[in-house]
Amino acid sequence: MLLREQGSGTRAAFESALAQAGQDLSTFRIVGEMGSTQAIKQAVKAGVGVSVISRRAVDEDCRSGLVWCLKIRDLKVTRAFHIATHRDRSRSPLAEAFRSFVEAESS
Repeated sequence: MLLREQGSGTRAAFESALAQAGQDLSTFRIVGEMGSTQAIKQAVKAGVGVSVISRRAVDEDCRSGLVWCLKIRDLKVTRAFHIATHRDRSRSPLAEAFRSFVEAESS
């Protein structure tokens, strides 16, 4: 299995989801730890191993048949994201619209 590096938010979210499902990462054979999702995608395409990554990250590759994708039943991986803005500057109308959208979607 190919994973993001230790300390990555993606890795932490995956490990947490495994724990909630009563599993542990030590039961998997880890063949590589990489610093980016793009590196993992390239390694999977090269046949190095399999990985669990965001569907959004591989959607185009799945649709085009470059990789084989499946949803893991009963494994819910969630991740928190934060919006950061400069405290002394006002946001553009587009940035404000995006902030409003994200807040509406997260409630």
